Amino acid sequence: MNDHTASENQGEKVTISEKTIAGGTSSNRRTRQSKHLIADPAKRMARAEEKRRTALRFLRDEIWTTVDVISHLLAIAYPAAYALMKQLKQVGYVNSGTVFIPSHRGVVRSVLYGITAQGLAYAWDLSEDPEQRSPWESSKISPLFVPHQIATQKARIRAEKLGWSAWKPARMMMGTGLSKIPDGEMINLEGQCIAVEIEREIKTDKRYEAVLGAYIALIKRDRRWSRIDYLCPDQEFAARLARNFGRLKQLRLEGKNGKATHVGELSQAHLDHFRFYVLDEWPDGAYITAKLKVTP
Repeated sequence: MNDHTASENQGEKVTISEKTIAGGTSSNRRTRQSKHLIADPAKRMARAEEKRRTALRFLRDEIWTTVDVISHLLAIAYPAAYALMKQLKQVGYVNSGTVFIPSHRGVVRSVLYGITAQGLAYAWDLSEDPEQRSPWESSKISPLFVPHQIATQKARIRAEKLGWSAWKPARMMMGTGLSKIPDGEMINLEGQCIAVEIEREIKTDKRYEAVLGAYIALIKRDRRWSRIDYLCPDQEFAARLARNFGRLKQLRLEGKNGKATHVGELSQAHLDHFRFYVLDEWPDGAYITAKLKVTP
């Protein structure tokens, strides 16, 4: 089965499942659906164009995504999001491909949609100056990275709906001379630039010493970020990660190109630049801060 057929079949299965759950006769379903249709054909066409434009502008930054993410972006049901991506594929704005993601539940199949060169040409209005972007290449996608990227995209969408702006993914910060590149950065409601890290696995103390060292050095050097927000799978994970930060003994600024590694003392003022959130509660939910462990 090719990707096109597989993606369509997946969409059909979801549609049937949702209808079964909803229940009721087909006439009742048509009545409910008609209540949500825009009666004016011109307005209906304008709404469809708005959804297409929003999806393409999202993809020009993210390069690839899933139907589920698009449904969150546009606040529409999965079948409607699937229909939109199918239309974009038919006109050559996106391509699709299937990845198989290893997980603790076994292998999970996921269909990805990536923007094409033609899609990029239509992702900016004629009045805008397009930026350099590369179209999606499915062969360069690592299945292990897909869940991380999807979580990052959904976090971006939640923040934008709350008024945050100017999202920049990690890919767009590469080659800028930064010693540490977060998963993304964004401007909050106070006009501060916030670095965003999606943390799905706790790393070693030595690695976090280097991470803190790089971030603190960049904050001191050019004040690029006001703080760094770590987004975690759940509350316990966030609490344990914050605790690990607090018990670190030092900052480590690793040298590159033969330069020596510099080590400095960690202070509470350094830790105050970091916040730890539950992923689904960022950016307006409760957060945890790291407290420096002082040893006698």
